[in-house]
Amino acid sequence: MKAFNQVYILFMLLLTSCSKYTIEDGSGSGMDVNIKFQKNAAGEAFDMEYPVRVFCTDAAGKNVIDKTFRQGDEMKLSLAEGEYGISVFVGMDEECYVLKNGIDGKQIVAMKSNSMSDKALRAAHTTLQIDKQTDVNMVPAYVVASAEVEFTNIPSGVKSVSVSVSPVYSGYNISGGYAEDTQSGMIQCYEKDGKWISDQKFFFPVEKRKTTVSVSIDRGDKVDNYSYTMINGLRPGQPYKFTGGYEGDGGESGNGLNMDGEFQISGWNMEEEIVLDLEDETPVGGGEDGDVDIPDYEIETFLVESIPNADVIWGPFYVWRVETQSADEAIVTIISPDQWFRKFAKGEAIQILKNYDIDGMTVWRTFTKTEAEEFHKDFSTDLNGLNSFLEENGHNIFYTENRYLCENGEYAFNIFGSTNIRPAGTTVKYYLRPIKTIKLKLIK
Repeated sequence: MKAFNQVYILFMLLLTSCSKYTIEDGSGSGMDVNIKFQKNAAGEAFDMEYPVRVFCTDAAGKNVIDKTFRQGDEMKLSLAEGEYGISVFVGMDEECYVLKNGIDGKQIVAMKSNSMSDKALRAAHTTLQIDKQTDVNMVPAYVVASAEVEFTNIPSGVKSVSVSVSPVYSGYNISGGYAEDTQSGMIQCYEKDGKWISDQKFFFPVEKRKTTVSVSIDRGDKVDNYSYTMINGLRPGQPYKFTGGYEGDGGESGNGLNMDGEFQISGWNMEEEIVLDLEDETPVGGGEDGDVDIPDYEIETFLVESIPNADVIWGPFYVWRVETQSADEAIVTIISPDQWFRKFAKGEAIQILKNYDIDGMTVWRTFTKTEAEEFHKDFSTDLNGLNSFLEENGHNIFYTENRYLCENGEYAFNIFGSTNIRPAGTTVKYYLRPIKTIKLKLIK
């Protein structure tokens, strides 16, 4: 029995010795770290939302604490001396959020369903050197945006209404910053009191890329799709409410779905108002002497704070033409700063443009025949002036020694001398310059 007691005591000592250095829930025998929350930037008291989940990483980047605090818990950790990174997530409800590995292997906080959540998420991050009892004062900020939907005058018999927001981030790193990959977030609407509405849904917004909001209305025998693009993307800490409805009876003779939006949710960082009009787009007229150039491309609509003038650099693009449609709307043709010079196999030029993406702008094309004639008319006698301007802004210049592809790469034209539009071959080198026509609408 004495031998047994000695073995038992030795076992307990070993167990105690091991557990002393295992930091899992922040309640060990180290130094106390008290987590407190300051007022926000506007000086308002912090409105606590539980649960609060805290992650703590050591100097090697290893996660040593993953602890969830609920209402009534003392928000305190116990850490051994050393340097730590502390990340706090407010409102990380297990019914809405899940912890998983991102494509880069880092742990991320992701949403459980359709890249959307029923609850907001705020986060704060800091790095500390712990050598005594410490109070950590945090100011969590929203890492999500939100969206609500309300459509009126929807035709009877509609089976379902859904709204897609794209792109959204797949998650948020526990150490701070969004995950690398993106996807689409889906909001399902439901019918109530003659309206199609949704609850408030939260998502991780991609602020620096254009955001497309797509509406799908299932009538049973067919599906109507509408979309609108915000060129500046959506912002974290910002609530969005999309409202609208059909004009007329919504049937074949109706004018389509008009969509507007407003920010109505209080307590967030910013408040502003926008208007989104979703409707069928019509082709842009062009040509001369009654010859209308009907483009075979779609014109995307972007929401902007200001409409640029012609002959300026707008972002990374050169604005060639601006056709004013109204006080707050214009058709704008932009030209990319990039170009290629080589032999193109049949269809190769179009494939290059299909895959081309600059500053989040996609779906590029070649000049049409009419545009080739207009570009030649505008610049053939003053190409040096245009080239000097482009070169000053880091753009490729236009060359006169060789021809530029137009009309989906099937033809080519000269910039100097006569336009000389004729079929393009596959054994001659041509220039390929991306061009794109878009509609811009001012934010209201």
